[in-house]
Amino acid sequence: MSTVIERNDFSWIDKRVYPFEPNYLNVDGGQMHFVDTIGGRPIVFLHGWPSWSFSFRGVIRTLMKDFRCIAPDMIGFGRSSKPENWRYSPGAHSLNLKSLIEHLDLHDVTLVLHDFGGPVGLSYALDNLDRVSRIVLMNTWMWDISNDPVASRPAKLAQGPLGRMAYLKLNAAPKAVKSMFCDREKYTETVQDGYFGPFTRPEDRHGALAVAKQLVDGSAWYDDLWSNRRSLNDIPLQLIWGTKDHAFGERALNRIWHEFPLCDVKQLEDSGRFAMEEHPQAVAEAIRSFMLTQHQSGYVA
Repeated sequence: MSTVIERNDFSWIDKRVYPFEPNYLNVDGGQMHFVDTIGGRPIVFLHGWPSWSFSFRGVIRTLMKDFRCIAPDMIGFGRSSKPENWRYSPGAHSLNLKSLIEHLDLHDVTLVLHDFGGPVGLSYALDNLDRVSRIVLMNTWMWDISNDPVASRPAKLAQGPLGRMAYLKLNAAPKAVKSMFCDREKYTETVQDGYFGPFTRPEDRHGALAVAKQLVDGSAWYDDLWSNRRSLNDIPLQLIWGTKDHAFGERALNRIWHEFPLCDVKQLEDSGRFAMEEHPQAVAEAIRSFMLTQHQSGYVA
C-alpha cells in the first residue's frame, strides 16, 4: 500500500503567473491535479521531469482563448499526490493519463508532450489512436537512453545512496532546471519559485527521485515504444525543439525527424529544453498554426 502525502498548502503558487483553478481526479497513486480551461478543441499538455503544469502556463494563457487546454500534474509532481512507494513507471503514468482523458471524455485530442511526458503520452497515443488527432513533441525521446552519458545523468545520480540523499535531502531535482535554460536571465525568481515550490519538504520529493531512476530503469519499455513507432505514421506530428538542449537537442530532433520526414518542425535556436519557458509565445503560435493547418487540410473529419 502506497503512503500518499497530501499537501493542502499551496501558498507557494503565484496566481499572477499561474491563475488557473485547480481540478482533481482520483487515479492510481492518489489525487491528480489538472488545469482545464474549458471550451474549444482539446489540447492536452504533459510535462517532463522535474516539472509540472506550471511550465506550460504561458502557452496555455495564449491558447485558451481558442482551445480547451488541459494540463495534468503527473503523480509525484506539482499539486498532485506524492506517494512514497508508488511505482512511478512511465506505463503507470500513461494509464493515469488515460483515466483523465476518459474521465473528461475527450476526442480529437492534440497531445503536447515534453521531456519525460513524451514517452508517457506516446504510449497513450499508441493504445488510443481513435482519440488522438495530432501530436506535438518538445525535446523528448522514445528509445533507450541508458548509454547516453548526458541524458542518463539524472538516473545515474539517483541509483546510489548519495544520489538518494541528493534528491531527498538536498532537493537536487528542481536545481537541475536552471541548467536546462539557454538564456539564464529568463530563469527569474518567479520561475525558480514555481519549480521549487512542489518540492519544499523532503517527503514531497519521492516522485522526482523515482522518475529520475525510470529514465534508465524504463529502457526496455522505451525501446518497445520505438519499435512500434510506425503505428503513429497516420497522425500529424509537429516537433518544437530547443536546439541548445544538451541531452535532447539536435541529435534527438534529427532522429525523430528522420523517421517522420513529413512532420512539421519548429526549431528554436536560442532555447534549451524548456522552450515553453524561454519562448512561450513562439511555442503557442507554432501549436496554433499546426492545429489550424491540420484541421483545414482534412486530417480531422
